[in-house]
Amino acid sequence: MRFKITISCLLILAVTMYSFTRSDNNSAKEPTSTDPNQNKFILGAMHNFSDSVYTYLSDTLGFNIWHKYTIPNGWGWPTIGTNNTIPADRLDTPVYRYASAIRERIELNNSENLMTLLDRPKFEYLAFGQRSDYQCENASKVDPDYWFYTYYNNTDNGTSIKDTQDFTHGSGEYVKQCLYNQSNPGANAQMLFDSLKGNMEQINTHWPVTWLGDQHYDWYIMPRIRIDPAFANNPANQDIEVCKIIVKNRDGDSLTQIIKVKHFKPNFTGSIYHGNYLDTLYDEYPSDPITNLIIPAGDWFNDSAHISFGDTKCRIDFKVFWYDKCDMWIDRIRVEDKPAHEMMTLELPKIQEWIRAEVEDIVLAEPCGGNQSPYKFYIEEFEMNHLPSIGYLNKKIIQYSGGRLSLMVNYNHDLVKAFIPNSWGKLFSAV
Repeated sequence: MRFKITISCLLILAVTMYSFTRSDNNSAKEPTSTDPNQNKFILGAMHNFSDSVYTYLSDTLGFNIWHKYTIPNGWGWPTIGTNNTIPADRLDTPVYRYASAIRERIELNNSENLMTLLDRPKFEYLAFGQRSDYQCENASKVDPDYWFYTYYNNTDNGTSIKDTQDFTHGSGEYVKQCLYNQSNPGANAQMLFDSLKGNMEQINTHWPVTWLGDQHYDWYIMPRIRIDPAFANNPANQDIEVCKIIVKNRDGDSLTQIIKVKHFKPNFTGSIYHGNYLDTLYDEYPSDPITNLIIPAGDWFNDSAHISFGDTKCRIDFKVFWYDKCDMWIDRIRVEDKPAHEMMTLELPKIQEWIRAEVEDIVLAEPCGGNQSPYKFYIEEFEMNHLPSIGYLNKKIIQYSGGRLSLMVNYNHDLVKAFIPNSWGKLFSAV
């Protein structure tokens, strides 16, 4: 897939076309950009770096763009005059070790009247981070365009368990409110939701590249929950069970994590819980460790490379059982892999520096910053749950480049919707 020679880059679409956000009104607005290449017609072949001495690219074929596919480890850009990879141009090395060599290539491309489509190892790693937010409320309370991120079975009795807007500790989003039976705690314990609709976002183990399959990175299960702070700060309640998260794989095997009141505080004494939502709970208690909300890299979700999208028997699920012993509000279950977790949840300084340095110290630094060769950063085909990482990275690129650069993608319609039930009979609209 990634090694096809594509004769035109016209299939590349700006990632902002696939933003989850919507315009506040229907009026058209002229885009603003400082990109000197925005009005140029792009003609080229993907992975055309093999013409290492520029014999054919511009003179014979009339191309005006240069491109090379990369991967995070072991396969970056070539050295000048050869097809040999720059040894340091890989994920695990700091940008300063290869920045000058990359700038040299961009400047040479410019001298040959070629724009540079920037496929970079670190951005391959980051852009293909995966994040899915599975909504706990009934589908009727969710944007209908994203019905597949809800559950077939969803409890709402209108009293003790109901979907409500949270303006107290939220911003008015719908959440599932669960009020416990104070006269008989535990009497109404039950499953709140189960049977996820779009449940195939963790089973893609057949991709032939070594960083895109769902088995290559750890997965983080992050329920967004809050509980009653007065109840939580009572020392007598620390061992009371709040809920349990049940994670199922394709075959229906389960991992269960019990969440107790204590997990909302970093320690028993000296800390106060203020009733805020938590995505990551406190794992400071050896007798009650949180061990099953991180799924290690491997094939636990799907141990068959032959099973992929369209699997009607897939049983992956992220469901929640409430013990009815404590008031609880739950918004969603976030499932993200390591690259997305590092970049968007932890916002690791190392990752932020990668993005800044690739933009500022390479593309905007002289001599590259003074020529028109740098065109766009680029990634290839992606799935729906790559979009949060793609959008985050795109905004950072725009920020660090002052609007000079952005991230472009190759949109494969079938791949983006492949995890949706009966996806082959469904189409996305451009609206």
